[in-house]
Amino acid sequence: MHETLKGIYALIIKVQEPIHFMFKRENVCLKPGIYVYIGSARGPGGVKARVDRHRKPLKKIRWHIDNVTSSPHARVLGVVFASSPGPECVLTPILEDLGFTHPIKGFGSSDCKLGCYSHFLRCNSEITKCYDDVREAFKQSFLNDIRIVHFES
Repeated sequence: MHETLKGIYALIIKVQEPIHFMFKRENVCLKPGIYVYIGSARGPGGVKARVDRHRKPLKKIRWHIDNVTSSPHARVLGVVFASSPGPECVLTPILEDLGFTHPIKGFGSSDCKLGCYSHFLRCNSEITKCYDDVREAFKQSFLNDIRIVHFES
């Protein structure tokens, strides 16, 4: 991954067994499947530092997605990312149009200024199509120099 690129990213996450956690004072059960979390990274270290943190299983719960990525039942399979000064929200409506659904209202979007339902979506296709659709969402958002890194399958 590019060491200092700042921009937006989409984590591709596989949940192998149900994950239970509290979200907004409610018990949530995330079912097995493939999920996509969209985020931005503009701080020190850029996208690489943020994705490296998401991949660590042991970490302090800081962001909503940490409830998922810190579970032994979830694996970050890869990431799609691109340089962008804009918000990750540009991806949400495109992913929805491509058939992705939102399993948890408000998840990952507490700082969203555009009113996204969430920044965490379920891919309702097989993994290869999921990657293709996420890349397509980046392309339809007019993002250039789109990169994909596979960590494992």
